[in-house]
Amino acid sequence: MSQHLLSFNSWLHRHLLLPLVTGLLLLIVLHLTQVDLMLAQWLFHQEGDAPGWSLRHNYFLEHILHNGGRHIVTLLSLTLLVTLALSFFKPSLKPWRKDLLLLLANVAISILLVRFGKEYTNVSCPWDVIQFGGSKPWIPFPNSLFSSMDLGQCFPGGHSSGAFAWVALYYFALPHMPARRFKFLSFAIILGSAFAVCQELRGAHFLTHDLTSLLLCWVVATLGYGIVYRPWCQRQSATIDLPNAASMRV
Repeated sequence: MSQHLLSFNSWLHRHLLLPLVTGLLLLIVLHLTQVDLMLAQWLFHQEGDAPGWSLRHNYFLEHILHNGGRHIVTLLSLTLLVTLALSFFKPSLKPWRKDLLLLLANVAISILLVRFGKEYTNVSCPWDVIQFGGSKPWIPFPNSLFSSMDLGQCFPGGHSSGAFAWVALYYFALPHMPARRFKFLSFAIILGSAFAVCQELRGAHFLTHDLTSLLLCWVVATLGYGIVYRPWCQRQSATIDLPNAASMRV
């Protein structure tokens, strides 16, 4: 097995279960301690306690980081699509085709799942909550699922997910340039974090909204890698080969 491919144990325990369990525990703690509300109240106070969030229409946050951020994600997506199309015509790109398809699938599935979640989790944005000048009560997920009120479509964080979905670049780099995989991962996390902070300052999202998007995108990318490279089969092959190796030593 090539060194750049994950072993079954590394894929399952370090890349899937550890981030998933840690992320879920963190989200549960933040939910129980109401950190979302406390952080939003602190930000709201720093912005002057003005109804409507004074930074909601800040030029840099709204037009550069929010609207401009969408253009960055669109440009990344178009670049990926063009490169994938070229892989069918340029022999030099053919070895990359499987991982380009995997990257496209991971990014698309992550964004679609976040979009689906926003429609069905029934969670308000901070700027719609009574404590911040809105008209709706603060009912976080998962309590929002049982509310008869139409609270909103703000969970998970949509804008940050457009960047966090590119954590799948980690698995794209793994087969071809493994030494750079953490640089690609850092790029997606830093960009997504910038988008998240932007929206939280504008009153568009609570902290857990964006953390959930990051966790979801990572799990999708990790499962996608597992489906394509099937590290459990590599473990099985290694186990099957053990008796043959032993007989050869004898």
